[in-house]
Amino acid sequence: MRRKDATITVRVPRATRRRVEALAKREGRSLSQQVERLIDAGLQREEGRAAVAPARAGSLAGLLAREPVPEYEDFRAVRTLLSASLLRAEQGRGPANR
Repeated sequence: MRRKDATITVRVPRATRRRVEALAKREGRSLSQQVERLIDAGLQREEGRAAVAPARAGSLAGLLAREPVPEYEDFRAVRTLLSASLLRAEQGRGPANR
């Protein structure tokens, strides 16, 4: 285990704190552990972006090279929006239009 000998004090909006607390609870971590994990993940992502050589301009790979990888919650949100949209479209078609 790494020795923890430094303190960081950060002020965040209450909503942000609540989100981090909820995530910590879901993942079985303390608030401090969760914040440390999120900071480490962000730093790793930034270091990974710096290590990626820029792709040629105009390519799809070039557009996506520096974007974060979608997480499960991102896919769930898109699926929910698509399902709601399809349901509305289906309800909009009456029995005569099917």
